[in-house]
Amino acid sequence: MNPVEYRLNQLFHRKNWLLAFDRDGTLAPFTVDPAASRVPPETVQALKALAQMPNVHIAIVSARPIPFLKTDFGDAPLTLAGNYGMEILYAEENERHIQVGDHHRESIAALRDKLREIVTPAARTILEDHELTICLHYHLTPADMMAEIEAEVEAAYNQVPHLRRRRLQTSIEFMPDFDWHKGMGLANVAEHYELTNSAIDETFFMFAGDSEADEPGFEYVQNRGGIAVRVGKHWMGRPDYLCDNPENTHELIERLLKVRKKYIAEVTAAR
Repeated sequence: MNPVEYRLNQLFHRKNWLLAFDRDGTLAPFTVDPAASRVPPETVQALKALAQMPNVHIAIVSARPIPFLKTDFGDAPLTLAGNYGMEILYAEENERHIQVGDHHRESIAALRDKLREIVTPAARTILEDHELTICLHYHLTPADMMAEIEAEVEAAYNQVPHLRRRRLQTSIEFMPDFDWHKGMGLANVAEHYELTNSAIDETFFMFAGDSEADEPGFEYVQNRGGIAVRVGKHWMGRPDYLCDNPENTHELIERLLKVRKKYIAEVTAAR
């Protein structure tokens, strides 16, 4: 048995499980139009079955907003941490918890209005409005229009305070100007379910993601003795656990489901 498998077998037998997943590229495949991306129904069902087991908490920690995540997961008892965890809807609650101040939300709304003037059919840019963040995709934008589009976006951004931006491979993301990442969202989830301090030694922490934005989530679970699951084929070094694509992530979830069922049967039989 290799070291990772041995470690997994040890973690599987812990009383509590906190399993967290990024969405795009981890649970759902990428699509040309981001709005068309969906988590496969069989993956949703497997996550729902896991979350219904005693002492198992499932969190989706995504750049997508909560309303979009609910189109995937419906009434499944999952915690939805949208906008990198800047908004969280806990599985047993109806009200979301928001970390973003009103001035940040006003700035996002102002920039959204300006960018909508830039997004034209000819430019073929895609504006994703996540309420607390904005993502402008330009992978379909004609090359001869890129310079003009970028100049207009730059001018719009410079007119709005309290925001920061991050350039990704084929998009630009705009977000509130304060330090936040998925690890902090995960920390809030763990604290909410009282899986901190003494409970850490009784908890199996796992986070699965596919991009640089997921690194703080990996660091969070690894610092608590958990497992980082890196999805995709571009990872360097030696990841804890590797899935090539969302189909492999689904297979891992099914495996976790079987293991947890076996664990519960063993605990019940020992009583």
